[in-house]
This record gives sequence, structure tokens and C-alpha cells, in this order.
Amino acid sequence: MTPAEPQAPAGGDADDALTWGDEADSSHVEGPTPTGRPRRGRRSDSAGDELGADLDDESGDPDPDSDDDEDDVDDGPAVMSSASLVVHGVLGGVFLLWAAGWIVAVGDFTNPFTDAISSLMWNLGELFAVAAPIAWFVAVIVLVPVDRTGRRLAWMALGALLVAPWPLVIGGSA
Repeated sequence: MTPAEPQAPAGGDADDALTWGDEADSSHVEGPTPTGRPRRGRRSDSAGDELGADLDDESGDPDPDSDDDEDDVDDGPAVMSSASLVVHGVLGGVFLLWAAGWIVAVGDFTNPFTDAISSLMWNLGELFAVAAPIAWFVAVIVLVPVDRTGRRLAWMALGALLVAPWPLVIGGSA
């Protein structure tokens, strides 16, 4: 028996299966288009404008006399660089270590109070001390936008100093 010659599909060329098609193809579906959102611009000549936004009253339209029209529209969601992502991971690990350090430090403390209210407040303070590093990290991630990576890392570095388990770090005990 001899093999049969390969036949091209009835719908067109044999290479059609290797293409994505175009607008004329009936099965072509266009993906979502990014919507243009106004971006907060930084202007050095804006006195009294803390955010540096070039927006009119409440319409959300850019100021017509702004000279940086090409930077007014955001092309899509901001993406973090690889180095920034690694630094975020390292700082997240530091905050987890701080939480573990507070658990160890809290175990070394003894409650000096005998009445119920004071004892409850002492235990609540210990709970907040353990939860503070994780809460700080999550709050910075949620509240500071991705496109402000420098500001986000600065807030994380400040938090790493503020919520550190200082009794454990300096070797003191209660």
C-alpha cells in the first residue's frame, strides 16, 4: 500500500491552522482594551497642590493648559520590577521574623497586674505587639500604590524599625 497524499482542509490553506486570524475571521475575538485613566502628574510649579494632580474641578479631565499631555493617560496597571519584588519579599520575611520575635519576647514577660481590667489590657497589648508587624506590612501593601515603589519601600523600612521587638533585640526583659 502506498500512503495517500495529504489533503489540505476544505476551508483554505494548510497553514491556516498556524495563524491567529484577523478581524475578518468569524471566530476572532478582540481582547479587552485598556481604558485610559488620568495619572497624577508631578508638577514643580504647582504651589499648594500636595498631590500634584492636574485635574479640573470634579470632572476628572486633565487641565487643558498642561504641557505634558502624553503622560496624562495610564496605559494599564503598574508592574513591579523584579528587584522591587525581591525587596518586598525580603521585607515581608523581616516582618514575619519580627512577629515571631514578639511571640518570644511576650513569653518572657510576666503580667505585673492582679485586677481583671489591667490584666486584660496587658494581654491585649501583647496581642497587638505580636500582630503589629504583619498589620504594618499589609497596610503598606494595601494603601501605597504599586507605581510608588520608592515610597512603599520607605514606609516598610520605617515600619521595620518601629515594630521591631526591641526588648528581644537589645536583650532587656520585663
